Amino acid sequence: MIIYDHIVPTVAIVMGVLTALCATFASYWFFVKRDLAMASMISLRFLFFLLLGWCLLMPGEKTVQTLQMKSRFVVLLDTSSSMTMTPVENATNRWQVAQSVLQMPWVANMVNKCDLDIYAFAGDLGPRMSSEEATALEADGNSTLLRDALKKTVGRYSGLDVTGCLLLSDGLETREAFKEWSLEKRPFPIFSLPLEKGAIWEEEPDIRIEAVSTPGRVTVGWQSELKVVISGQGTKGQPFPVQLFKDEVMVQQMESQLPESGGSREVLFKLDHQVIGLNTYRVLLPQLPEEKQIDDNESSVVVQVQDAKNRLMYVEGPPRWESKYLSRVLRESKQVSPAIFLKGPKGKFMTYGVSGDVAPDMNATQLSMFKIVILGNLSGEELGAERARALVKFVDAGGSLILLGGTKGWAKDGFATTPLKELLPASSFSGKALEGTYPVSLTDQGRSHAAFGGDAEFWDKVPSVLSLFHNVKPSAAARVLVESKTSNGPQPMILAQNFGQGKVVAIFSDSLWKWQLSADALKNKPYPRFWHQLLSWLSPQADEMDGKVWDIFLDREECFLGEEIEITARWVGADRPPAGTVVNAEITFPDKRKLPFTMESSMDQAVAGKVVPAYSVKFRGEEPGMFSVMAISETGGQRIESEGAYFSVKPYSPESRPRPPDQETIKAITVNSEGAFYNTAAELNSALVALYPKQLEQEISEYKTYWQRWAIIGMLILLIATEWIIRKFQNLT
Repeated sequence: MIIYDHIVPTVAIVMGVLTALCATFASYWFFVKRDLAMASMISLRFLFFLLLGWCLLMPGEKTVQTLQMKSRFVVLLDTSSSMTMTPVENATNRWQVAQSVLQMPWVANMVNKCDLDIYAFAGDLGPRMSSEEATALEADGNSTLLRDALKKTVGRYSGLDVTGCLLLSDGLETREAFKEWSLEKRPFPIFSLPLEKGAIWEEEPDIRIEAVSTPGRVTVGWQSELKVVISGQGTKGQPFPVQLFKDEVMVQQMESQLPESGGSREVLFKLDHQVIGLNTYRVLLPQLPEEKQIDDNESSVVVQVQDAKNRLMYVEGPPRWESKYLSRVLRESKQVSPAIFLKGPKGKFMTYGVSGDVAPDMNATQLSMFKIVILGNLSGEELGAERARALVKFVDAGGSLILLGGTKGWAKDGFATTPLKELLPASSFSGKALEGTYPVSLTDQGRSHAAFGGDAEFWDKVPSVLSLFHNVKPSAAARVLVESKTSNGPQPMILAQNFGQGKVVAIFSDSLWKWQLSADALKNKPYPRFWHQLLSWLSPQADEMDGKVWDIFLDREECFLGEEIEITARWVGADRPPAGTVVNAEITFPDKRKLPFTMESSMDQAVAGKVVPAYSVKFRGEEPGMFSVMAISETGGQRIESEGAYFSVKPYSPESRPRPPDQETIKAITVNSEGAFYNTAAELNSALVALYPKQLEQEISEYKTYWQRWAIIGMLILLIATEWIIRKFQNLT
């Protein structure tokens, strides 16, 4: 069909052409002899203007072709060694069951309905393959990184239509000891089935340490937790001791027990840190009678006790969604040492990170120990005038204050009724939150602010929030960093301002936690990223690294024999390192040998709003024990090194340990993805055969212009040229 793409109004074009035609007629009628030559010239000029007017309408031809697009169905095939385990010899193993599933009728049926993408995974997620290639694989991987495989799959198919995913795995994750990750939401349904059903495993007495988790860096004088995950079977429900050694001296012992049918338990130790330095903690499970496998009965971690640096106090009312996710981010942060106070039953505070029975008095003496304070959902009465006055002095002297607020904090009897009113970045606001879905975007000031620096494209897609304290009027000195779109126009949501020597940030929403559950939370992690960058900006720069210009990170603090650990170093000095700087990861082995490993330049990272160089190297653990690593470079003959980081290599691989599949984890993954866990392969086959993908259509438009064609342009030239020739023969100027 012919379409017209002109921007100038049609009436204007028509009027212009009519005017030209009238002027042409009048000119020839009154000034040229009326004969056949005049009739020819006026006809040619009329045709020229009519054709020119048609060209001004910018005519073209548009054809629309609708293509049928196929959806995708993904298969994740576990190729780790544990897939070959059986409770008795010559029994069908998990790998054989998985392979039989890939040869059932649903495969051919699915290929006809959508694109079937199969991936094998063990320590990493492999390339896409066909069903024929998958059936030729062997299960020989030395680890199972199931959570990583799911994350990478979600990332690969971001923005694409996925009908579903079939997970063929025994669920034995070798990196993640805690099971919370299996409850994560995923953007497409996951289906699975038991690869081993009704098997009875021989219950030889065995207990083992699955994981030890504790902060690697803590502040002197504070308290932290050391969490131990223990599992096993054959204990007959009898209690057994769990011993904790500090620098080879036993400091605590607790009793634990496992269900008679086997299972896992957590044991929690409280650690006090009164002296600065390095401490090695070793958890030991004494050998059970008749226990044969004992090299997994102990595990060690190193804790570095530091002087007070960038301490943070977070005071919250009763626990809520915001405090749940924010507390988790603060505990995992490498930038601050958090003391968290949550108001519990009868007004008594529950604490994290503080040794002993301490309350958030927020007097001058207590505040002098902190660099940053976060106030949660507290009313003006709960905060009190004395505490508020102390906080005003704290900020004026150089401290940083985040007003997280909430329904109490931003109410009429909230922060604004206390001396904090003096430093609020908003002169007025509504004390009642609007509920709904409010799109969020950075302001021009927010885009250039350190709290959102480093990746402009990332912050172009800020997730929405579910609540907003509206009618916010910024104070004269405030900067609006983030705003929300409402039916009444944009509303300020996150504001910041300097006050005295310090900084104040106010957040007028009590649903930032929703960012943690957004569609791209697994990939981009907007919630922790916002808080990490905000805390970086609020942290005093003088205390940032105590003169260190290298910071070092590990992707994990323990691995099994044959697995890799990624070591990353970031340059955080004032200036970039000189061109050609060689960076080494100097690793100290358990036998005290020191070997340098050259680090390669990797993608720059954002720190405190600026992009800094980063280097990385992967190290494979070939011998067991505790390792330490430092990032080292030499500039102008001067050796520059980071603080140390520590990791341990366990003396075995769990893939070689006979144990039943973890069907509960697989069930949790399927349920929380809105998929299904089928009891038999036949049920799975029937369900997948009956599964019909959405019919996807994509329109492809092809546009061809008429007015730009050479034939049209040639015709215009021919008309005006022919008229000119006739005029010359008639001796008309």
